[in-house]
Amino acid sequence: MCRLTSPTRESPIASRCALSAAPHMTGVRLGCGQRPSGDRERLPDTGQQKRLSFCCNDVTTATRSRRGTADMPSSPEGPNIARLWPLVGRSQEVHRCTDALADPLCSGIFLRGESGVGKTRLATEVWQQTLNASSSVEGGRVAATEAAATIPFGAIAHLWPTRLDLTDPIAALKSVGGAFQSNSAAGRKYLLLIDDIHLLDSASATLVQRLLNSGSVFVMATLRSDALLSDAVLALDAAEGVAHIDVGAFDHDGVEEVLTAVLGDVIERQTSYTLHHYSRGNLLFLRELVLGLIDDKVLTHGSGLWRLSGPVGDTRKMPRLRQLIESRVSKVPADAMAILETVAVAEPIGLSELTKMPSLERIRLLEDADLIHIHMSQRRILVTLAHPLYGEVLRAAMPLSRRLMILDECAERVISHGARRLDDTLRVATWKVQASGTADPDLLIEAAQLARHSHGYDHVVDLLERLPEERRTYDTRLQLGEAYYLLRRFDESELVLKQAYDTAPDEAEAYRLVLLRTNNLFWGATRAEQALEVNAQALAVIGDPATRAALRVNEGAMRAFLGQPKEALRLLQDTDHLTDERILFYANGMKVLALSAVGRTEEGVELARRSQVQHLEASSRIGIQHPAASLAALSLACGVMGDLAGSWCAAERGHRDAVADNATQVAVRLSYSLGRAAWLQGRIADARRWFAETLAVGLDEGMGLGLRPAAVGLAAAAALLGQGEHAQSVLDDLDAYPDVFFLPGEDALGIGWSLASRGQISDARQVFFDAAEKAREAGAVASEMMLLTEAVRLGGANQAVGRMTELEQVCDGVFSGLRTRFTQAMARRDADALLSAARELEQIGALLIAAEAAAAAKDEYQHAGRTRQATAAGRLAKELANSCQGASTPGLANLELQAPLSVREREVAALAAANIPSREIGEQLHLSTRTVDNHLQRVYAKLGITSRRDLAKVMAAPARPRLSS
Repeated sequence: MCRLTSPTRESPIASRCALSAAPHMTGVRLGCGQRPSGDRERLPDTGQQKRLSFCCNDVTTATRSRRGTADMPSSPEGPNIARLWPLVGRSQEVHRCTDALADPLCSGIFLRGESGVGKTRLATEVWQQTLNASSSVEGGRVAATEAAATIPFGAIAHLWPTRLDLTDPIAALKSVGGAFQSNSAAGRKYLLLIDDIHLLDSASATLVQRLLNSGSVFVMATLRSDALLSDAVLALDAAEGVAHIDVGAFDHDGVEEVLTAVLGDVIERQTSYTLHHYSRGNLLFLRELVLGLIDDKVLTHGSGLWRLSGPVGDTRKMPRLRQLIESRVSKVPADAMAILETVAVAEPIGLSELTKMPSLERIRLLEDADLIHIHMSQRRILVTLAHPLYGEVLRAAMPLSRRLMILDECAERVISHGARRLDDTLRVATWKVQASGTADPDLLIEAAQLARHSHGYDHVVDLLERLPEERRTYDTRLQLGEAYYLLRRFDESELVLKQAYDTAPDEAEAYRLVLLRTNNLFWGATRAEQALEVNAQALAVIGDPATRAALRVNEGAMRAFLGQPKEALRLLQDTDHLTDERILFYANGMKVLALSAVGRTEEGVELARRSQVQHLEASSRIGIQHPAASLAALSLACGVMGDLAGSWCAAERGHRDAVADNATQVAVRLSYSLGRAAWLQGRIADARRWFAETLAVGLDEGMGLGLRPAAVGLAAAAALLGQGEHAQSVLDDLDAYPDVFFLPGEDALGIGWSLASRGQISDARQVFFDAAEKAREAGAVASEMMLLTEAVRLGGANQAVGRMTELEQVCDGVFSGLRTRFTQAMARRDADALLSAARELEQIGALLIAAEAAAAAKDEYQHAGRTRQATAAGRLAKELANSCQGASTPGLANLELQAPLSVREREVAALAAANIPSREIGEQLHLSTRTVDNHLQRVYAKLGITSRRDLAKVMAAPARPRLSS
């Protein structure tokens, strides 16, 4: 009997994490020389495969090479994703398998799922790791195929003893069974992996059943959920002690987790959602789709982010994927193919509209083959393709004339039925336009209204652009301009909306157009001054008091985002009296920003929560901005107040909803909210990821207002992660973005932390003090307090403590009190107070500042000779710093040092480690050269070194920084 072993014993699979890179496997014959098909990723025949033998004195040691980190994508610019994908997102299934293997009453595991979900991948990983984990476990593998099924024992013959006499089948079977039983009697467990057990021939299945019932083998098998099982395999499936585990397709999060592991870097959430939509979470389809998109340069990497740069669906450039799909539909009869083509062109389509074609029997055939899905929608039975990619392949293979004929037939069939349903008009109009390029104007107008109600703005544009000029009215221009805006075609929107404004029938409609135009100009085209001018012009001519009040509120909302919170609150004080819900929720969101900015955080959070509930309810009644927008305001208010967990949760929930509904503008705002929430928590790598996504999507989609905040956050996060060059490159582009930041002064975060990361701590500290003054002038006390805290972290506590104490009196929320106590403790150099502040900051989730407070406490305890307390504070600081995803700040620089450096000593040491001469350091820090050298001598003494060369090693200095002017 041959046991598969590995020269290096590894831990059992149950102790491994879910992200596990499976080994390549040699030494196991896959069975009958057939190349596996379907959903399985097979291993290549290396020429080193050995026949397993039951002869105990003929032991063959199979060699294996474990796929380690070297095989993982080492560079996001060039990942080798054609290799075996890592096993990700299957932790629950893996644990169920290991629990079953450990259960003495369990005799087998059947993994069931549809083709392509990765059953074989999962089974192989568990099987191989189990063999590695125990010297008492042996194993073999069987790959059942349709070809082997035609030969009795064809699939498992490679496991039989050599020179077995088959002239007497009964004796031969006894010989095989005896070999397995003797193996079991010797205390060795035999783990038999059978891939696609539903294809196993009856003779082999009967033998396996006998071995399983006798306890000679433990069977691990995979089978397709839609497969018809023979009686012999059914008996195996129903055997006592067999555990059944379903392996389903991946959900959105699973797809994102898999792709992040495969690609070696984070993937934009909208991209992962799109790839999930096209693959339906099927790992086989996902793999081929990703390979094709990368080869076609549609899935690209930039700024630490993978995202789609174009549409998905051209399967002609994905030959393997197209071949896989074509193989699935090739066996469909001609009359059933006609049905399938109709669904591909016109889905979703009612079942009643298909039953006029050949027969329901053919529809059932397509459903059994998992090519179509039939489901209820209210009281209607709809038919859709099982996968969007099926439609891409089928439509690409159809002549244009055939597609046009199907569309025309579908439209006529619905019309002949009376087009009674609400969405029939939209479907008929869409089909008519696709078939002939136009349709009846009244049909187009009615269909566009339905498309707008369902947020199908691309349909609105497609339909209304086909209206002849003489049929274009005020209403159609308004709808078209609104759709252009929501599709980010801002210049076209302003042109059409201006035409509609000039023909507005009354003041109410003129006001409606003003709101649309200012939204488009302000949020879309980033022409803030023009938006304010349009609003002012309307105020000059509209006389209705309620409408004038609404226009003043509209101005206040814009000024809130422009970083003018005091003026904004003056204009927004009458929001409770607004009757127009569209501007009410928009204004409330901006009012939350203004309230948070002036320190009224509790009031802001309460308004945000109340408005979010009302916004969600109203969105089901009227066409309104996506309700997730209100969660962006809630996230910001929670963050300012100090509810950092609430800030993250609000942004995460809102972003998922916005991405799922393709509300890109709202999603961009919420991705920034995620970045800011992560930054406040000290999860700097997560912050960098979300700021990068905000910037990338904002640039691609032409959303100018969010670019500057995203770039500032990205530069700051990159600087703290030691990515100085990237931080500087982002800052170099900052002037190209609109100079709008709704958090006054906070645009200094990127510059300040970039300077600090290069050792220019004094310059960075002054940048933060100057920015805090800018925030003070704007009345944004929350931003002022945050910026002063950044200066305190760089040694500016004495200069900031007085103002921070004043600000605590006007800025509510737990965060303001903690920032003040941290500043006071730093100014007094009070170790006990610093440690207390660290623990309180940890409780609200501000981990990075908490780590710096604990590190400062450690330094002060050491100065005081309180060694035990210093050790405890240092341990806490390290634990907190380890949660900050690699962030490195001057406040953490002393953690590994036995003798702490002062702020000035750290500053001098950082510049000297970058190989800057003492004279230049003195000029930059306004010190004499002699003073610089004295500081360096004290640094050398504390660190136990003698030269700048040693200092560079200790400080892990970056490249020589650019000096300030």
